[in-house]
Amino acid sequence: MNLKIGQIIKKLRQENKITQEQLANALYVSPQAISRWESGTCYPDIESLPMLADVFSVSVDELIGYKLSEREEELASIKKEMSRLGEVGKINERIAFARESMAKYPFDFEIKVNLATCLYHLWNDIGDDSLLPEAKSLCRSVIDDCKDEDVRYSAIFTLSTIYAECKEPNKALEILELLVPMKYCREFAKSNGVGDGNTEIYIQDEIDKLTDCLGTSIADLVLHEDLPNDPSTWDKKIKMLETSNALYKMIYGDDLMFYHVRLSRNYWLISTYQISQGKEDEAICSLERSCFHAIEYDKAYTNEHGKTYTSIFTDKLIYPYPCKDFHELSEHNECYYILDRLQHKRYDEIRSDHRFATVINELEKRAK
Repeated sequence: MNLKIGQIIKKLRQENKITQEQLANALYVSPQAISRWESGTCYPDIESLPMLADVFSVSVDELIGYKLSEREEELASIKKEMSRLGEVGKINERIAFARESMAKYPFDFEIKVNLATCLYHLWNDIGDDSLLPEAKSLCRSVIDDCKDEDVRYSAIFTLSTIYAECKEPNKALEILELLVPMKYCREFAKSNGVGDGNTEIYIQDEIDKLTDCLGTSIADLVLHEDLPNDPSTWDKKIKMLETSNALYKMIYGDDLMFYHVRLSRNYWLISTYQISQGKEDEAICSLERSCFHAIEYDKAYTNEHGKTYTSIFTDKLIYPYPCKDFHELSEHNECYYILDRLQHKRYDEIRSDHRFATVINELEKRAK
């Protein structure tokens, strides 16, 4: 204990984004005492250990170093499960898991953001305004105290979305001012070079992220309520989605790997507008393309991890490019999701067509 406890206190404090002064206030000691503990100059009184353990939601054994690795493993497992539930879980299931996790780790900011996001989605589903104060409070707690920029920015984004949906645009704009302008983002700064010989990789990383941001933004515009979903906009929306697809093909060429998933979904969306226009043959062509890209994405997910893209714009980047926020489908594959979308009644008019039946058959063989 006398060799590890100071290091462990410091590690737990930094992980939970708690300052020495905040910890001192919680324990009714001076910040200087916390500093001395962490430096190993002296150690907490035995009476302080249970209070310290409570602050960090750990056992005294973990505090003195016996089970710290178990705690880290459990947190990693919790966050993996949150990610899985984000893909396939029902909203009440996600909220229950987030609350259970926060009861164990009340100072973990990622869990707080996850719970806030889930509460917002439930509010969106059922319109219960009593859910919003807690969601806003959780986000504000993370924004005020979290030092991890990625987690803090996630809370800012979630809170701004809540304000926007609540018809509070001024508050949404105010909270978004806490984000840095695009020209100061880390990818842009790295692309200017930092002297480590990796500038080409940094520029390609910026191209990669800008391409996907633009491609997905086009799809978001197509689906946004500000662009009415009526016959007067359908040709425009189809053109937008075709442009998004052309953008991906221009940057990544035919070897799209991960980005097959973007084209798969765009072609499926295009088919929905073509069906609504009565363009059945064109809709089936789009679904054939959607099916092709879904299959290619699933193949890439299985076989291409660790390989580099082949386009001249991205041939230094590995799929997936290593970063802590990378996330892909894991519970089901893309064929499963496209197949599920094709069960909609809008496709009843072409369900007997042999080409549509072939698409269904190809997806069924591979869906999981």
